[in-house]
Amino acid sequence: MDARALPMAMDRSKLTHRERKFWREPTLANLTVAVIWALAAAPALAAGLAGWDPVGRLGGRGRGPRVNSRPAWFLLELPALVTFPAIYLTSGNLHLVGNVAVGLWLAHYVHRGLVWCVLVPKRDTSVPLSMCTASVAFNLVNGGLLGWFMGHVADYPLDWLTDPRFIAGLVLFTGGAALNVWADYRLRYLRQRQAQRQRQGQADGRVNPSGGPFNVVCCPNLSGEIVEWVGFALLTWSVPGLAFALWTIANLVPRALWRRSWYRENFSGYPKDRAALFPGVL
Repeated sequence: MDARALPMAMDRSKLTHRERKFWREPTLANLTVAVIWALAAAPALAAGLAGWDPVGRLGGRGRGPRVNSRPAWFLLELPALVTFPAIYLTSGNLHLVGNVAVGLWLAHYVHRGLVWCVLVPKRDTSVPLSMCTASVAFNLVNGGLLGWFMGHVADYPLDWLTDPRFIAGLVLFTGGAALNVWADYRLRYLRQRQAQRQRQGQADGRVNPSGGPFNVVCCPNLSGEIVEWVGFALLTWSVPGLAFALWTIANLVPRALWRRSWYRENFSGYPKDRAALFPGVL
C-alpha cells in the first residue's frame, strides 16, 4: 500500500495540491469520530421506524416539561447557524469550497432559524423540552464536525468547483432547498386558510395538503430537505457531510411515515397509495 494513503504516515510536504485529498488528510482519531457519528444514524433510524420517540420528534408528544415553541425553535436552530461557520471562519484555512459550503449552510439556517421561527410557530403553542435539548446537541455535533473538516482538514483540488460531484451536489442542494421552502410555505398558506375557515365555523383545524408535489408525495418539504443535504454531502465529498445527510434521513423518514399515517387516519379520502417521500421508493 502506498504510504501516502495512511494518514499517520503521510509526509504532507511532498504532496502536490491535487494529491492532498480528504481521505488522506485526517488523523485516525478524528476520522474515527466522524465515521462513528455517521454509523450511529442507522440505529436512530431503526428506533424511529419502530416508533420509539422519547423526545417528541413524531407528532411533538415527547415526555417531561414543555417550552414555548417560538423561542424554542430559535434556540434549537441557533447552534447549527453558528457552530459550523464560527469554527471554519476562525480556522485560518479559508478556501473557495469552504466559502461556498458555509454560504449554502447559512442560506438554509438563516431562513430556518430566523425567518421561519418568526413566521410559523404560534405564541400559545409549546414543544417538549427534551426535543429542544436533543436538537441542540445534534446541531452542535454536526456543526462542529463540518467546521472541523472545512477549517482544519479540507484541501480540495483547484478545479473542484468544476468536478461533476460538486456540480451534481450543488444542483441537488438548490433543487432540494427550493422544494423544501416551497412546500413549507404552501403548508403555511393552507393552514392559515383552514384556521380562517375554522374561525368562521366552516371547518375544523385539520389540513389535508394539496397542490403541486403534495399531489404526488405526502411530505415534499421533507423530501426536499433530504435531497438538499444529500447534495451537500456530495459537493463537500466529506465524511461529516455524509454523516449529516444520513442523520437527516434517520430523522425525517420516520416523521414522513408518521405524517402519512396521520393523514390516512384523519382524512377518509386520502390516497392509500401515495408515497411518503419519493414515488416508487418510500
